[in-house]
Amino acid sequence: MGLKDFRIIFDNPWSTYYPGQTVSGNIIAVLDSTKKIRGISVKVKGVANTCWTTDKQEMDDRGQYREGTQTVTAHEEYFETKYYLVGSASGGEIEIQSGEHKFPFQCVLPTNLPSSFESDFGHVRYTVKATLDRPWKFDQEVKSPFTVILPLDLNQELRASEKVQEEMSKTFCCLCCATAPLTVNYSLPVRGYVPGQSMPIKINVENQSGVTVNTVKLILCKIVTFRATTPSNDTRTEEIVVSEVGKGPVEGGGTADYEQNLEIPPLPPSNLTNCGIIDLEYNLKVVACVSGWYYRNLSKNTVIYVGTVPLVNYQTPSAPSVEAMKPEAGWTAPDGIPTSNLYPDLPPPSYEESTNGARSLWERGESEHVFGLTNRFAPRYPVYNFVPIQ
Repeated sequence: MGLKDFRIIFDNPWSTYYPGQTVSGNIIAVLDSTKKIRGISVKVKGVANTCWTTDKQEMDDRGQYREGTQTVTAHEEYFETKYYLVGSASGGEIEIQSGEHKFPFQCVLPTNLPSSFESDFGHVRYTVKATLDRPWKFDQEVKSPFTVILPLDLNQELRASEKVQEEMSKTFCCLCCATAPLTVNYSLPVRGYVPGQSMPIKINVENQSGVTVNTVKLILCKIVTFRATTPSNDTRTEEIVVSEVGKGPVEGGGTADYEQNLEIPPLPPSNLTNCGIIDLEYNLKVVACVSGWYYRNLSKNTVIYVGTVPLVNYQTPSAPSVEAMKPEAGWTAPDGIPTSNLYPDLPPPSYEESTNGARSLWERGESEHVFGLTNRFAPRYPVYNFVPIQ
């Protein structure tokens, strides 16, 4: 038997940190009998990886080209700290008695780290791994992730406070004649938002054509560009819908004038600053979906900024209620949150898991028997509580 339980517990209840802060916690080992070991080490690291499979033409022995595939990857390492909590790699054996043992650890994060990010073709990931170094036997390991958030203050982003006013127009051909135009105008008060806010989008449709607009879709898209360097350079772009609303129809000759709110879920901040192999931006896509398979939809994209600190002159988040401030309600924020010094009156956010789905922690070349690998991980991002827009 031997090792009954092996786990990592962070001092921060949400395992969420900012660059420059200290990650700390305890390695818990529970033994049901005395165990001889060389020591217990801990490794804290931050990396980015990309990986996907592409089509490739290969020449066979007869000089003929055949279709094949290849896996392309890229890797960035931001930091790695490793040390022994007890014992050493070069020392002799030590005995650990049965029962529960706690071994405290800590690591100061560098100041220029990119935000945590998880996707199907790449990630920016931060982990703590503890290793029970056993002489003459396989080592036993436990691994646990934590979130790092590089602040993006929308008040420091030049275009975040811009008002958006866009127009798109189109005519349709019918029996060699062009119809009168379909025109869609939309506007937003600003370009920059934080999770927890709603984007109030005003829509005006003037449909002078004879073609019915079935619906006008408002879609917030996350546009991710991945780069690979091995064995060859390659790029891949993924477009993910993170929020969507729609309204219709507008018959030919009709008009519509209304406002819809598009919610901002927990999301990583724009740009993924300091990551060289993954780029991230957000677009608002407005699509007028028309009837008839022979007509093309009318659409336009607008750049949107997702930050971690809201625009102070646009909309102020409400203070959390007493109930919401209780730890079990999910309000507790990491110590030393940088925004509290910048804007003392800004209520702290909660920290909520990304809505884009959790990912496996297993990495290439890693044993599948590491404690904690069965847990899937989704980073947590700051979410503010705003008064609903009426």
